[in-house]
Amino acid sequence: MTSLREHNDADTDRPNSFTIEVNEEDGCACVTIHEAEEHPSLDQIVSGLKVRNLPYWIDEEAIKRELAKMTTEQPFRAAVAKDSEFEIKVDGAQRVATLVLKEGYGGRETTMVDVQLRLNEMGIVSGVDLDRVILALSEKIYDKPVVIARAKEPVPGADAAIDCLFPLQLIMQPKELENKKVDFRELKLIFAVVPGDVLARKIPATPGEPGMTVVGTPIPAKPGKDIAFTAGRNTIISPDGMEVTAAMAGQPFLKGRSVFVEPVYSIKGDINYSVGNIDFKGSVKIDGNVVSGFSIKATESIEINGVVEDCSLEAGMDISIKGGVLGADRGTMKAGRDFSALFVENCHVEAGRNIVVGDALNSVLSAGDSIDVVLGTGRVIGSKLSAQNLVSMNSLGSPIAGRTQVLVGFEPKTMALLKELKEEVQRTEHTVEEIQKHVSTLEEMGRAGPLPNEKERLYGRLLATADELDHQLQEQRSRVEMIESTMTKAAQPTVKVRGTCYPNIRVNIGTLVFDSTTEYHSAVFYEEEGRIKVNVYDNKT
Repeated sequence: MTSLREHNDADTDRPNSFTIEVNEEDGCACVTIHEAEEHPSLDQIVSGLKVRNLPYWIDEEAIKRELAKMTTEQPFRAAVAKDSEFEIKVDGAQRVATLVLKEGYGGRETTMVDVQLRLNEMGIVSGVDLDRVILALSEKIYDKPVVIARAKEPVPGADAAIDCLFPLQLIMQPKELENKKVDFRELKLIFAVVPGDVLARKIPATPGEPGMTVVGTPIPAKPGKDIAFTAGRNTIISPDGMEVTAAMAGQPFLKGRSVFVEPVYSIKGDINYSVGNIDFKGSVKIDGNVVSGFSIKATESIEINGVVEDCSLEAGMDISIKGGVLGADRGTMKAGRDFSALFVENCHVEAGRNIVVGDALNSVLSAGDSIDVVLGTGRVIGSKLSAQNLVSMNSLGSPIAGRTQVLVGFEPKTMALLKELKEEVQRTEHTVEEIQKHVSTLEEMGRAGPLPNEKERLYGRLLATADELDHQLQEQRSRVEMIESTMTKAAQPTVKVRGTCYPNIRVNIGTLVFDSTTEYHSAVFYEEEGRIKVNVYDNKT
């Protein structure tokens, strides 16, 4: 046993008021309070213990009790060795278990075995990370929660899906050959099937993988959602509802979660008087030409291997013409999605999405997204091209042709509607002006004398008509203002000319206009800071 004498700090000349004795075998420090003029305080005894750097835990409550009893000459345990402690907690959902270590004072340290035994007692058997336990013990991370176990979370099931065995979208991309030639035979916009072909299969939903809490309780997984898988027109669904096959030859489509087949109307020769006009619910494929004056309508796609003269073509999806179009200023082509042709001449073409052609000569082309005049020579001469996002070509304009115009920035259909409404406003305004002239004439006649009954009735009708037209004019102007305020401009409308851009061309980007009087080479027209700018890689002046 080691005996230490502690002096009263307040008066070192007075006798010592208490003694500290350390018993290393028992792992404690005892304090004896002596008779003195002044009883020691709690702070003096605690300070005396701390100054000795004893590895024991100071029991202040025990010291307080002895001081309150005013006992003297009776040693009591004021500091004792204390083992380190730990606590393991599990959250309410049993998803996480945490370990909190409490520092010991000269006693036994917590070991890995202690923690493992406690885990077993608490039934924590899943997701235990022993490496984190070892780290907390070795680095002595005290009074800080350390996550040592996590639940295995359930994996939700996958939703049911439809696996289509036919292409959902046919990409319009002709094969370019050497010498700037194009092989349109490689362009297939109609995918045909025969009876019995498997069109699609249903991938069933999966139940998911259950999880487990840290105490081993299963956590159910959320199963995937099922879907309704049905057979549309001209298809058959298997008895188990998992597979759809074609009931007839045609082109397959997926609309929603229903698979159907539209027939393909094939013509081996030309469209002429022996065949007549075509209006077909499905796709139309023509091996020959379409001669002047005929029309073809299809709810799906139209594919023509030959040349189209001044005709009317309208398809709900795509139009592909491998031999080009000679429109003679009367031909009209309207595709709900994409349009492609080797060339278009003196023709009006409209596509809901993209247009890809060779030459565009004296034609009007309008596309919802982009126009690319790239096949073959890729010339745009004397034409007007409109698209919302991008118009590109190999050459633009000609030294001898009339003005060629390219417009980007707004959706062409909206621009066409706006133009039509403005023309209606002009016609109504002109009619109102003419009526006002007649009204003014009759009023002048009325000031000279009474109008005949016939003129009086005419005067009344003109006033009523003028009033009605005024209301109509207000509505028309309101519609124009509404469309102008709601028109959505493309994010980055651009015009690209890969080769030569001749003078006498006009580029419109949104409401901006650029009239070119200079010949450029490899030019890109774009909008910046409220102006149309030209980025030229090789400027020839």
